[in-house]
Amino acid sequence: MSARRFELNAPSVIGEAVDGEVMVMNLRDGIYYSVAGAAAAIWPALTGGADLDAIVAATESATRMPRDRIAADLDTFVERLCAEGVLRPATSDAAAPAEALRLADIGDYRSLAFERFDDMRAMLILDPVHEVGEFGWPQQGGTKPTP
Repeated sequence: MSARRFELNAPSVIGEAVDGEVMVMNLRDGIYYSVAGAAAAIWPALTGGADLDAIVAATESATRMPRDRIAADLDTFVERLCAEGVLRPATSDAAAPAEALRLADIGDYRSLAFERFDDMRAMLILDPVHEVGEFGWPQQGGTKPTP
């Protein structure tokens, strides 16, 4: 990978951490993802623009896994997320804060992976909830309420 810092591909992609898992949704494509385990632990640093080398070092310190393996896993993980349109190279000079790199809760490191789900794709694409304007849901007959 040539770029070493990444961010969430907002506004079309959103992510929320819930009970040690990160749920990520691509609102444009209607695909959602589950990021768990070690990948969820590094998520704040990764999407916050931390340099990949810093993430590798913090993960090595927290897990005692070999640096080369973590670096290879992280490169593959980031490449897949970029290919899915979830991540993009960072556009800001601001990197993740140092506390985002404290990975004490990383748990048992096996790999860095995510699950991809497209079973709700048609419903998410057809649902206008993410395209609601200042007047709320589209009004019957095309009329807008007066502000």
